[in-house]
Amino acid sequence: MHVVYFKSEDDGDGTYDGQVGHAYLHLDDGSTGDEGRDLGFITLAEAANLAQDHAAELDGDGPTR
Repeated sequence: MHVVYFKSEDDGDGTYDGQVGHAYLHLDDGSTGDEGRDLGFITLAEAANLAQDHAAELDGDGPTR
């Protein structure tokens, strides 16, 4: 499963609306050593667009690791 993880910089109001966070793209393509790609600090809207572009799921809580 392809995933774009988005972790907000702060808790804010709980909606993530307009918030900037750290995003990370993980493409589960079966290759070994696939660490994914750090997308840096972007808005949630940008993360959602990237997820759509890569047919990925958007995880608004960020990676749990």
